[in-house]
Amino acid sequence: MRKFGVLCLVAAVLLMGCSYPRTGDEESMKTYESYIDAVISNQGIESTMIPFDYDFHVYKMEDDTYEYEIAIFDPSVAMYNITAIAVNPKLDSNTNVHPCLGILGADAQESFHMVPYQSNPQKGFYRGFVLEGISTESQFTLQVMVCWKDSALLKEQRVFFNVHFALEADDTAVGEKETRVRSEE
Repeated sequence: MRKFGVLCLVAAVLLMGCSYPRTGDEESMKTYESYIDAVISNQGIESTMIPFDYDFHVYKMEDDTYEYEIAIFDPSVAMYNITAIAVNPKLDSNTNVHPCLGILGADAQESFHMVPYQSNPQKGFYRGFVLEGISTESQFTLQVMVCWKDSALLKEQRVFFNVHFALEADDTAVGEKETRVRSEE
């Protein structure tokens, strides 16, 4: 009888633990959804001043999917507490996860910073970062939003830019396709 009581107690604790709301996860999801809404509301309008460089690489895979990377690097201003997301506006956000940084999962608990000519990953200062995803379409556009705070952590700024990919009709090669954009200084 004593074992049954202990077993019931353990089961009750497990059930309560599983049903207890995770406020951190819920907050991350709300932030993620608000970022998607902000990108969609922006309607693909690109910012005129983008204070960093970015590369867009697409790799055609053997299974006819397209793996892409958006590398963001070489900032011309100090950027603290960076968050970013790349949204394909043609995809349903309820069934697809968009690549992001500093918003979901363990990333939401970390700080990402980029400061010109400085790097110290142990303290959250990076030379750059990459947003990665997979597309099943041979032609797609990604709308990217990058947000950060100034060095005083008071003023938040955000920029938007788009990257496009279209497989040429006669291009059957598996491999890398690249677009590189330099910031204007």
